[in-house]
Amino acid sequence: MMIENWKEAIVIMVLVKQKVMELDVRGLWPHHLPNVAATEDRLRAVEQHVGHPLDPSYRAFLGYADGWEGFYQTVDLFGTADLLGSLRISHALSLLEAMDESVIQQSGFSRKELSPIAVTLVDRDLFVMSRPFSSSPGVVLWFAGELIDRFPNFDEYFLAMADHNRLEAQNLERDRQKKTQ
Repeated sequence: MMIENWKEAIVIMVLVKQKVMELDVRGLWPHHLPNVAATEDRLRAVEQHVGHPLDPSYRAFLGYADGWEGFYQTVDLFGTADLLGSLRISHALSLLEAMDESVIQQSGFSRKELSPIAVTLVDRDLFVMSRPFSSSPGVVLWFAGELIDRFPNFDEYFLAMADHNRLEAQNLERDRQKKTQ
């Protein structure tokens, strides 16, 4: 599925994240709104910095939301500030570099074909996207010491994370109901 209306997709995710925040009475996760849209000049600066065009769907997302802290639990989805250089991208690159070669091979890509797009600083979750020069550009991979999931493109990744956030809300609701019984 392709996201044709990023404003709508982001608003839906905000509503889902607000439900998680409402149910997260123990303060398990950070709760943030997405960052304000990246400018075209900023997007071009990132592309110059990384040495290739950004994936069109990820670029479109950044044009509406320039990253999102706490996008899924403690995972931060990178914005242009991260892509230009930050603690988060340094951490993500370290995780990618330290990953066992057999895990990388299982993904069907080489390390040089992968670029981080999201990470958590408190665990091993790392999300990477295959670069434009790879055999399959735009694929998003979820690693946590091993390959957890594979998404054919950024749109599917975004929608899947919305579903994971919905499941998180359901789990928090179930926990709350158990405590009141």
